[in-house]
Amino acid sequence: LLLGGDSLGERSLGRPTFRRRIVARRNSAGAEALSSAGEYLLSLGMTEDQLQKVTSRYGQKFNPDVDGSVKPLLQWLTGRGLTDEQSMRAVAMYPVMLRRRCEASFEPSVQWMTGLGMDGSQIAKTIASYPNILSCSLEANLKPKAQLLRECGFTNAEMARTLAKSPWIFGRSSKRLAHRTGVLQALGLLTETSLRSAIVMTDAKFAARYE
Repeated sequence: LLLGGDSLGERSLGRPTFRRRIVARRNSAGAEALSSAGEYLLSLGMTEDQLQKVTSRYGQKFNPDVDGSVKPLLQWLTGRGLTDEQSMRAVAMYPVMLRRRCEASFEPSVQWMTGLGMDGSQIAKTIASYPNILSCSLEANLKPKAQLLRECGFTNAEMARTLAKSPWIFGRSSKRLAHRTGVLQALGLLTETSLRSAIVMTDAKFAARYE
């Protein structure tokens, strides 16, 4: 990410043209995008649609401090292996990240993933596709669900692959996960693939197929 000096957009378009483009974007993206944080994200390549999602999902007036919140988060995401595009998409999907301290809030979850045997690329893929995983409580959510899968026969390597491919499984309710893994296991059908498919089925479709 270009966190200092002229951005890539400014260099490629020329400063006057670039500033006019930003003003036009600000007007079309709505009043919330007039904050310095919104302008900064646009200057780094965030799309208007993404910025609208950020401002609507942020949960309060969108005006985080650029130097104290936005830059540290983007630096942390790129440091974890996300591309600039993935970082922008992750912020759009879960802008509440901008209100958290990376080291205190996110690092414990990353260390836990590392403990499962996930490599850097798997962790980056997990965060990029489901940044909400960083909001899941380690003690009340991630660890209990991992233990449930472990008791069903999943190895750490299998859980690591599941997290990398379908991290949203860990965002489903514990009750849903326990019930569906139990049914699949009783039928001898529990695998990484079957779990990814079954967990997103409606109750009616799951019951019709497996119960």
